[in-house]
Amino acid sequence: MKKKLIAALCIGSMAMVLSLSVFFLMRGEDLLVRASRNVDTITMDIVYCADARTISVMQQINYRNRSSVSKDEVKFHLYANAFREGAKFGVANESDFARAFPNGQSFGHMEIESVRVENNLIEHEVIGEDENVLRVPVEGLGSGHRVNIEIIYTVYLANVAHRLGWTDSVVNLGNFYPVPVIFSNGEWMTNVFTYKGDPFFNEVHNFNVTLTRPKSYVMASSGRITSEKIKDDLKTTTVQSLAIRDWAAVLSQEFQSISRNVDGVRVCYYFLNDSEPQLSLETGVKALRTFSRLFVDFPYRQLVIVQTDFVHGGMEYGEIVFISSSITERAIKDRIIVHEIAHQWWYGIIGNDQVRTSWIDEGLAEYSTLLFFEENPEFGVASQDYINMYRNNLITFANWIQEVGGQVNFDMNRHLYEFDSQYEYAYMAYMRGKLLFVDLEAMLGRSIMIDALSHLARTNMFGIIDREDILQSLKYASGQDFALFFENYLAGEGFSVLPSRPQQSGNAFLILDLKILDKLNYVNYTKR
Repeated sequence: MKKKLIAALCIGSMAMVLSLSVFFLMRGEDLLVRASRNVDTITMDIVYCADARTISVMQQINYRNRSSVSKDEVKFHLYANAFREGAKFGVANESDFARAFPNGQSFGHMEIESVRVENNLIEHEVIGEDENVLRVPVEGLGSGHRVNIEIIYTVYLANVAHRLGWTDSVVNLGNFYPVPVIFSNGEWMTNVFTYKGDPFFNEVHNFNVTLTRPKSYVMASSGRITSEKIKDDLKTTTVQSLAIRDWAAVLSQEFQSISRNVDGVRVCYYFLNDSEPQLSLETGVKALRTFSRLFVDFPYRQLVIVQTDFVHGGMEYGEIVFISSSITERAIKDRIIVHEIAHQWWYGIIGNDQVRTSWIDEGLAEYSTLLFFEENPEFGVASQDYINMYRNNLITFANWIQEVGGQVNFDMNRHLYEFDSQYEYAYMAYMRGKLLFVDLEAMLGRSIMIDALSHLARTNMFGIIDREDILQSLKYASGQDFALFFENYLAGEGFSVLPSRPQQSGNAFLILDLKILDKLNYVNYTKR
């Protein structure tokens, strides 16, 4: 009798565990499904022609007017036009040309063949400062109403190792499709392309994408594969993504791949020349687990890491991250993988205006990278050395600007196009962005900072955050108001006087950031 009771209890416990597992999986899935119900759906039928180096696309957008006013037009960003000859805003800095254009400078462009609204052919306009906007007329699109728009176009790819283009090894398909422009505060938030940062500000969208290419090409992409077929020499793959910021893919005839299922998420690594692919996959797995634990569970069912030819170290897209094939040193590769996966939270799940508040996603991704290495000591990264390196690099940059007679501008809260150079952008968005959150942690402590970021993530999933949302989450976790701190820090207060030449590294240079804290009299501050 006792044995039967024990067996029954064991079976009951197992059933409860299984039920809870199913329950939590369903909750995660329901969360994503619920988020997908209120967003626009973009459907694309793409054909890649390897001989012509083109993609031909039929795109349909089920667009909803989320504003409170009626509209007579819908606007789309045309980022692919930034790669055309004669573009006013180039896609790469001159210092990056050799890496970006392996076979010499090359150009591509986009040709829009037709636009239909509710199946009616209409006249459209390509406008904007750099032929960067498609204007589609619509009749009296009321608040909350939807309209179906079809755009048929061809993208001619440049020979460039960039977001969009081809090399001898890969075809990168990022930011190639017309993207609905956000309408906010009575205006369309249009942006021209820039190489200084990420010139994007997007809502989440659902994607249904079918991509046909020669069957020798392996496809790494956003989305869950729903069907795949081969006919003659062509392979067609259909994928679906729910509630992501951007859809992207990479094609290659040279890809190898490995994968692992992690807590209901399939993590895939596609690589060209990685001598340690299992280590790269393991870094991605640990990043996924760490950030899910610290912030909020990763809501998607797949995460793709793809090694590709790319001018920079890496790039983030919905459910997929690019890692440059030029990065071979293990420590650097790990750091880039972690940083780009951190962007799945800060930019992806929790969005922001990357054009006007670039310090938010880059600062949080860099700070999250620091948290990762502290949570995973087996990587052997000394966090204080990492912080000191950033502080000293910032001083070196400022001294260099001063030595050539320039004026150092420490204002972080600038429009991308207001930064004087790609380097100034990197120092303000990445370095000072990270140090902002490092200094907040020094005041509040690690656990309160993580509580604040977890609250920020949980309360803004699939939405868009700004400074006020960060302040609200900090107040929720700490009970303190940091509005004055952010106002001064973002403006660069306390950075006007710099040592002429740093002679040592380490805490001696914390004064650059502590001037702000001293001015605001944050007596709880303790040095890391």
